[in-house]
Amino acid sequence: MLAWLQDTAWISKQGAIQLFKKVCVDGHNIGCIARVVTHIHSDHLLQISNSINFCKQVIGTHITLDSLEVLGYRIPKHKRVALNYGEVIAVDDQYKVSLEYAEHIPGSAQVIVEHNGTLVAYTGDFKDAGTKTKIIEHPHILIIDATYGNPRYVREREDVIWAKFAELLKKLLVLGPVTIYAYYGKAQNAMLKLREIGIDAPLILSPMHWKLYKVLEKYGHIVNDAFLQGSPEAEEIRRTGWYIEFKHTASISSANGSGSHIILTGRFAKTIMRMGAGNLWIVGVSGHADFNDLVYYVDSSRPEILIVDGYRSEYAQAFASYIRDNLNIEAIVLPP
Repeated sequence: MLAWLQDTAWISKQGAIQLFKKVCVDGHNIGCIARVVTHIHSDHLLQISNSINFCKQVIGTHITLDSLEVLGYRIPKHKRVALNYGEVIAVDDQYKVSLEYAEHIPGSAQVIVEHNGTLVAYTGDFKDAGTKTKIIEHPHILIIDATYGNPRYVREREDVIWAKFAELLKKLLVLGPVTIYAYYGKAQNAMLKLREIGIDAPLILSPMHWKLYKVLEKYGHIVNDAFLQGSPEAEEIRRTGWYIEFKHTASISSANGSGSHIILTGRFAKTIMRMGAGNLWIVGVSGHADFNDLVYYVDSSRPEILIVDGYRSEYAQAFASYIRDNLNIEAIVLPP
């Protein structure tokens, strides 16, 4: 079976998901003529420069491809293929490629490739299977992210987590400004979510967070009262002392003692944590499916074969074993 899988759906030791040996997803391999990018997080941009140089097409959602440009990845216009969810294109007149929505960060997508009657799907990073993330039903092969493939990773409902976060922010804003440190993509998702849950403090965005937000705005995802760091409007807001500032996680080391500071992490956390007696907090708002969410997706999808991404998850073997024992679905881990 491994020989057939190598020709149909494979994950290389460098993390490239290779479909029919011709379509690479979230990594690059020799022989791929098209590269699909599911979203802009670094572990899904592996060897992206090689793909831009050597592939005939670079495929992603409009938000993802525009965000790549902002991050400095220049994709030639004749190679750039921006797809809407559900839209199908033919690669090399043989491989039908489409994207489906994945709840993770803005622009995230699942990937479906069909060739000679065989359908292979890759979830990419996702959460909220069946409610927000569309479940791809009955593929011949499903490749799944299993970041939280261990049964102990079961979290509270999303609305409960965000309600607690909103309560914390309201308390901290009474005391002064709040700085939130988050990775690209997660920060933009958080901005949209804060407005949904009633946090109306003005937002001051670092230059790169601002550029990525403007991509969202271009496609109709608008956050009221968001301003570029250093602009006259932002400086006027600073004088009021009532605002939320977004910076990249890497800049946490430069945090000063004034105001409150929140590290917004995608790592699994069951509670909001205060670091010592200081003004630093850690809030875990994961963009990944927890264990129950993963099992629900696979049980609803019912693929003939499940491939668990072992490059991006340390719990891949445990999850594959659980699926074999409890859902009676053939499950293997790649890379071997």
